Amino acid sequence: MSNINLSPSQAAYLMGVSERSIRRAIKNEEIPVAIHKARYKINFNDLLAWSNKLPNRQTKRDELGIGQFVHRWKINVE
Repeated sequence: MSNINLSPSQAAYLMGVSERSIRRAIKNEEIPVAIHKARYKINFNDLLAWSNKLPNRQTKRDELGIGQFVHRWKINVE
């Protein structure tokens, strides 16, 4: 399984927060990043871990971000 790396703007869209919030979290070392060609790259798993730390982040993720699309996915969990 390969890693999914996102830009701060992509991360913000998926989490339902502003890009400024993502950049603030990077600055405060709440989200680890890799720098590739002078650009931040955020690992999706690290982003999810960050979003799970506070209830308001979870709510934004679920209602404004990627969570609003999950009901359309057909996932069989056994």
